[in-house]
Amino acid sequence: MILLEHHKQAKREIINRFQQLADVAESVGMITLARDIRTTRIPKLESERFHLVVLGEFNHGKSTFVNALLGQDVLPTGITPTTASINHVIHADQARARVVFTTGESRDLDPSQLKEWVTVAGGHANEVAFVELGFPSEMLQNNVVLVDTPGVNDLNEQRAEVTYGYVPRADAVVFLLDAGQALKDSEREFLRSRVLENARDRLIFVLGKMDMLSPDERIAVVDYVKKGLGQITHDPVVFALSARDWAKTKDPESGMPELMKYFERFLARDRAQVILDNAATDAARTASYLENNLGVRMRAYDLDIGELEQRILAVREQLDASKRKLDDLHVRIEADASSIKNQVELDLEAFAKAFVRALPIQIDSVDADDVKTYLPAFIEDKFKEWAEVEGAKLAAMLEHLAEEVIAITNENVATAAAALAERLGPQDTQVDITVDSFKYDVGIYAVGALGTTVMLFVNALAGGLLTLAAPILAIVLKSKIAGDIRVQAKEKVPAAVLKAAEAMKPHFDKCIDDFAKRLSEFVSNAGNTLYKGISEILDRTMAERRERAGEIGDLRTATTAQIGSVKATLAALRQLREGIWAAEEAPADDTTGN
Repeated sequence: MILLEHHKQAKREIINRFQQLADVAESVGMITLARDIRTTRIPKLESERFHLVVLGEFNHGKSTFVNALLGQDVLPTGITPTTASINHVIHADQARARVVFTTGESRDLDPSQLKEWVTVAGGHANEVAFVELGFPSEMLQNNVVLVDTPGVNDLNEQRAEVTYGYVPRADAVVFLLDAGQALKDSEREFLRSRVLENARDRLIFVLGKMDMLSPDERIAVVDYVKKGLGQITHDPVVFALSARDWAKTKDPESGMPELMKYFERFLARDRAQVILDNAATDAARTASYLENNLGVRMRAYDLDIGELEQRILAVREQLDASKRKLDDLHVRIEADASSIKNQVELDLEAFAKAFVRALPIQIDSVDADDVKTYLPAFIEDKFKEWAEVEGAKLAAMLEHLAEEVIAITNENVATAAAALAERLGPQDTQVDITVDSFKYDVGIYAVGALGTTVMLFVNALAGGLLTLAAPILAIVLKSKIAGDIRVQAKEKVPAAVLKAAEAMKPHFDKCIDDFAKRLSEFVSNAGNTLYKGISEILDRTMAERRERAGEIGDLRTATTAQIGSVKATLAALRQLREGIWAAEEAPADDTTGN
């Protein structure tokens, strides 16, 4: 992208500050932090990727909207909940695609295969982490990544994925509303409780499907939406448009030109500011964490070696206790997952039995020809209705389990931090070991992605697949006599319903087991990272004291200098963030972004 000169300077300074922090961290034994800065945080800033995430409820036209932005039908669209995967659309000289599986492996695709992998009908929902599509769109130049998310009947079903996954990492969020049913209660609640907290300053509202309304209705709906949004967020950015009209005829009255102009300005200038501001904030948080750990070293120099050993032993005992509590979570996760599976099994059994009891009355109450023609579809529809409700219930139970596990994990982090602060914390600063400091954000992202597994399973059922149950429910009634048709239906249908329920159960179980497995992996990672993060600084400090005995004057001097350097970095980053949002300058000639 074309960076303004002060943006290029800011980027170089943030990278330099990160490198300085990595050098200090490595010099005092914090190898994990140093490695993280060099392999994750600096490359993230250097790549300058800008993630523009599109959110919205099912049937709000997200894929149609994304296609309109790109200028061509790139993503499949339809009247069913078609999008089943997270889709990353990036710039490429020619169309290309690849699928990234939940295992971390990837596979190149021919773009013509895209529908097979990104839609509910494709049947690969549970295998796919995301699909990456390369496309030669001008909007995607300069490392813009357009993220299209699956739509669901109720946004709350995808709150785990959105909250812990893409919204916190999005550089901008487009929230798509439907002019025909704009700003429903579920959307208001979702915005209040999930989106605004993480993306208030990066949120753009698009009121789509305006072509469905009369001119008078358009005015009324836009006023209603702006007033409603104004009650939950300050000065909302709202664009009313018809993506379909723009895609078909490039209608200048569609509203898309105004949005495209906004994006053009945003991506040309504000894009750089957002990326740099996020990086500077990250660097400042890293510096604060490092400063606190340097304070621990200084405090250690004030103690004689015997007392230092006793205090470090006490900290390690607390660390061991915290890690044991985290290890105990594996048992809790397994037990709760088993309980959830039992609950789903009971619900499925109760539904099937109630359905079987009610069917004879339903069969006798309608014309025999209707029984023959519509019975299979009727049964499948009832299964879909139940599966959608049960899926939402399952998603809520699993997310509740995840939130409790995360809360316990955070509590253990706080306890470990308190022990460190009490026994070795510097007297003039508070040791603040945060979730972000130990890269729990990566673990939380993994937990959030689990929401996709649940959501996609619900979507697959609600979208009409029922791939396992459908063959069982394809009941053929062969007779021209009304009485025979009813007799056959009453004989065949109950067994088919019970078998269909039995066929669905293992796939609910697999969904729950997969969730529990990844949640356990998160806990293991959290415990190991917590232990390593604190142990590294304690190990190096104790080793140096033993080597030097009482000769620690040079260590104290070096640590004092390091603390001064980190404090200077913090001050520079605060000043730098203010400069990032300075008044516009003319673009520099250099377009490399370096």
